[in-house]
Amino acid sequence: MSDESFDCPDCGAEIASKDGVEKGETVREITFDEREGTDEPPRVVLGAGRRNLWLCRRCGKVLGVN
Repeated sequence: MSDESFDCPDCGAEIASKDGVEKGETVREITFDEREGTDEPPRVVLGAGRRNLWLCRRCGKVLGVN
């Protein structure tokens, strides 16, 4: 993890600390079952884990999850 600030890709707001983001909703973890050896597309598997969305405080753009 970097200690450097970054800019929101949508509105350009500088995100230099936790003050620049707000916690959004909690979402379910998603994984993919690749089904090796078949021509079938990967299956989406909803996991039991939960992750927090982190949003730009100015415009609401999703910046990351943890």
